[in-house]
Amino acid sequence: MLYNTLLSLTAFMFCLSLFLVYRASVLENDFRKLQGDIILQLNQPRSEGVSDGSMAKMSKTREDIKSSAFQQIQKNFLRLSFRRVKREQGGCRVPKSFLQLTANTNKQPYVRGNVTVIPWTVAVQQGHAISPKANRIVVQEDGYYMVFGQVLFESSGAIMGHIVRSWGSTESGMRSTELLRCLQEMSQATSVNTCYTAGTVKLNQRDELELVIPNRPQAVISMDAHSTFFGVMQLN
Repeated sequence: MLYNTLLSLTAFMFCLSLFLVYRASVLENDFRKLQGDIILQLNQPRSEGVSDGSMAKMSKTREDIKSSAFQQIQKNFLRLSFRRVKREQGGCRVPKSFLQLTANTNKQPYVRGNVTVIPWTVAVQQGHAISPKANRIVVQEDGYYMVFGQVLFESSGAIMGHIVRSWGSTESGMRSTELLRCLQEMSQATSVNTCYTAGTVKLNQRDELELVIPNRPQAVISMDAHSTFFGVMQLN
């Protein structure tokens, strides 16, 4: 769990650093444009053939125009920069809601029909768009979500794997839809291998997600929190 948290934090900091470098480049270009506009205003040609008094009056008027033009350019510069920051910040933002479950070390996996169910416990949770329910994750808001899961198998000489599926209500009752599938060939030499999968899916309110192991009633699973986990992150 600590590894995944550090990985997410590293990805966010990398994204933020790229954003800051880009913003510095944009501000430098805007500042150069601002300098060019000011120089253009300062180099306006003077009128000839007028008296000293008229020239002084015109000079004062020109200074007022320069000041007004500078203030207007500065306002436009700040407004443009603020809009860009507000628009570009959308590319690097923390998810509104997320939930990660880890294997419950106080319980053992059990068989239900043709699948093996892993007992889960909440490792980390934020927001209200996702909530745990028994050994499932319930979606509280329509939208797009990142779904991920990993299982550490300890069964040699077979193909092991898991699926992530959602349950949604229909007119005929609850219906399941397979979202993700992971398969891993286990070698004879070593009986330990992980199977990890992740993907972006569109989910509806009240959908229930579960990670199960199909057709492997004798599957041996590591119940360590950093080895076997299941989670969802809200993307919008």
